[in-house]
Amino acid sequence: MLLDKPVKQGSTVSIKLTSGEEILGCYVSESDTQLVLEKPATISATPDGKMGIIPWMMTSRATKISLNMSTVVAFAITEDEIAKAYTQSTSVIKLA
Repeated sequence: MLLDKPVKQGSTVSIKLTSGEEILGCYVSESDTQLVLEKPATISATPDGKMGIIPWMMTSRATKISLNMSTVVAFAITEDEIAKAYTQSTSVIKLA
């Protein structure tokens, strides 16, 4: 795993999967076999050519998911501006 420092519960993390997908999520926990996230999301192009944050699984009501660690290439703390945008898109909290 690619980690600069231990990830704390509640941190926004970026995950790269073996499929090439990149997921954002709120870190819950990890084990040898799974990575648990809340509010998984991904980045997508908007109709006006900008980038937006959308739910990773559009048809699921689940707010907490488990990823099989065999599908995770790496995960790390998300860059601050992206983490701020993620928080704003997944909660009612508006950050200044």
